[in-house]
Parts: sequence; C-alpha cells; structure tokens
Amino acid sequence: MTDLHSVPLAAGLSRADRLDRTIHTLLSQNPQLEAAAVVSFDGLPMASALPPSMDEDRVAAMSAALLSLGERAAQGLGRGELSQVYIEGDTGTVFLISADDEAVLVAVAASGAKAGMMLYEVRRAAALVAGILQAEDEPVAPEPAPVQAPPVVAAPPPLAAVPSPPPPTVPATRPPTPAVTTPDSTWTPSYLPPTTVVPGSGPPPPSWS
Repeated sequence: MTDLHSVPLAAGLSRADRLDRTIHTLLSQNPQLEAAAVVSFDGLPMASALPPSMDEDRVAAMSAALLSLGERAAQGLGRGELSQVYIEGDTGTVFLISADDEAVLVAVAASGAKAGMMLYEVRRAAALVAGILQAEDEPVAPEPAPVQAPPVVAAPPPLAAVPSPPPPTVPATRPPTPAVTTPDSTWTPSYLPPTTVVPGSGPPPPSWS
C-alpha cells in the first residue's frame, strides 16, 4: 500500500498525478471516507475521487461557496482566518480544509465515522496537497541519445608488392688476350718449296750445288 507521505516524493510524476495519488491514498487508508476532491478557491476542480452520484463540478462549486461563506463569517465574528469547515448531516460529515491558501481539500465521511480521526487524516492530506502545489516542477531528464554503431571503416587496400631492386651488374671478365707466338725461324713447313719465304724466317739459306 502506498504511504501518504511518499506521494510528494514520487519521481517522474506530474503535479496533477501526485494530487490524484494523494487523494486516492487518503481514501484507501481510511475506508470511512467515501469521497475526496481538491478544488481551487475559484470553485474549479483540480483532482477528485468521487462516486458516480457526485458531480465533480458541482462539488467544486459548492465547496468554494461554503469556504467563502465561512471566511466571511469568521472574519465578521472576529474569529480570524478560516482554517476549516465542518458540516455534519444525518448520513455523514463533510470536511473542508484549506491547503495553505493554495487550494481546498474536500472529504466526505460516512455516518458513524470518528470525527476526530477523520479530521486528523484530512488535515495531514491537506498539508501534502499544499506541498505538492508549492513545489517546483521537476526538471524533465533528457532522453538518452540512441547508441549509434561505430562507423564501418573500409579496410585499406593491400599494399602493392614492391619489386626488389635488381642485383648489381657485375662486369664480365675480359677474356685474356691470346699470346702471339713467334714462329721458330728454323722451322719450315715440309709442304712448302725450299725457296718459299716464310714471314719472319729470314732469307732462305744459299743453295750450294
């Protein structure tokens, strides 16, 4: 069951929602209370929990009229500022409690309800109603930004194969120069006539006959 004192601390609720929860909690914790409503001093409903037989606008208008009449009576009789109006009938009682000059809490109790206990509960609820109406609006937390997936980074293209530098050119070894052999001056080919001069062999020897 919701505690009456925890209603003004409920996070994430608007002022109207907290007023509705306050009066519904008041009725649920006190079965002898049959109806409750929060009305402005102008006679306009602000929140209510009424049975189908009670019209919300009519209850608000009558409550404001009764409260205004009671204020004039209290001041005219020298009784100071009005704090509450208590009406007793054959089938029950009606309580009108000022919520710290912010609104009026109206509570209707069944016949036979203990007036002292009902008055205590209604006064406590009226103090909570005043706290709700005087409290600053709770700041609305910004919605968290949607988590975005990290951008897909394209893989870099594979690096082109770098050709290896050609091996250094080693100059070819110059072939050795063939040695020039000087023919022997005394050698004469056998197939040449004796008078043939072989280059480098000198003049033929004289022929002695």
